[in-house]
Amino acid sequence: MPETDDGHYIGHSKCWNMFKSALNRRKLHHGWILSGTKGIGKAGFAKRMACSILDPNGTQKHLIDASTHPDFHIISRPPKELPKEGEGIDPNAELKRSINIDQIRKVQTVLNVKPSMSDKRVIIIDAADDMERASANALLKSLEEPPQGTIFILISHASEKLLPTIKSRCQMMRFDPLSEDQMIAALNMYLSDSSDAERAALVRAGNGSPGRALTFLGLDLAEIDTIMDNIRAKGDPNNVLRTKLVKLLTLKAAQAKYEAFLRRAPSYIATHAHHLPVERFNEVSDTYAKATSLASRAIGLSLDKPAVVFEMVSLLSVLQTHKPSR
Repeated sequence: MPETDDGHYIGHSKCWNMFKSALNRRKLHHGWILSGTKGIGKAGFAKRMACSILDPNGTQKHLIDASTHPDFHIISRPPKELPKEGEGIDPNAELKRSINIDQIRKVQTVLNVKPSMSDKRVIIIDAADDMERASANALLKSLEEPPQGTIFILISHASEKLLPTIKSRCQMMRFDPLSEDQMIAALNMYLSDSSDAERAALVRAGNGSPGRALTFLGLDLAEIDTIMDNIRAKGDPNNVLRTKLVKLLTLKAAQAKYEAFLRRAPSYIATHAHHLPVERFNEVSDTYAKATSLASRAIGLSLDKPAVVFEMVSLLSVLQTHKPSR
């Protein structure tokens, strides 16, 4: 949840008002699910909830921000390789695939003692979708019999994957994508040196998610979008645009930009599909599925880059709005 210098949070006011109303009425549910697309600010929102619960006067915010508050715990996927003694966790370290049961059990031992700096305790699980089945079942026991004063906040990017029994014991908050104006305001905090064209491209690529948009930062997404716009307008009958993209994306130093193109192309198809006649819905839907599959396979299987770019452009061409006369 992006925060400006004056402490103002961008977006999600409906969710915040819902939480504050429960907190002020002293009817705070012991379990909350923050559901919505990845990167729209749920983790920041969860920490803001924790601050309001544990530290209403704002004197301990630095401890919560640093995750050193004794009554505040975050459970997330651990790194594949644990840091050596005396070393901190590398924020860029490769993570394990899931939250394991030992992590849940470890935090459950904390529940046997009273909070120390507050009369409440907050446990954030980020993301609850990453829990193993055994982990989810272990958490369910705590949700069924929550210790007094303990608040669980489950961040979920795909709440349909959560156990129905977990969802039934929590208050659901659904987070909508940010509006275009909110996206601009959020990204402006990070894009002081970016051109207007690049900012506009990032807003489009983010599709309401600042976190998603920032994954494209520094990759000159505007240039890639311009080429895709030209493909959408006139296709690429002479392979000029395909060749340009191959030169732009297949150099060894361009790996990040190549992967950005693969992530961007399927969402570009989805975004511009609504400009096409409704009778072409099945065709475009099938093309989107093929583009998504190609993007996934291209990186996972290290497919030939020029061949991948050529195939992706062929899929993008389904969006062509101007058909040459015969």
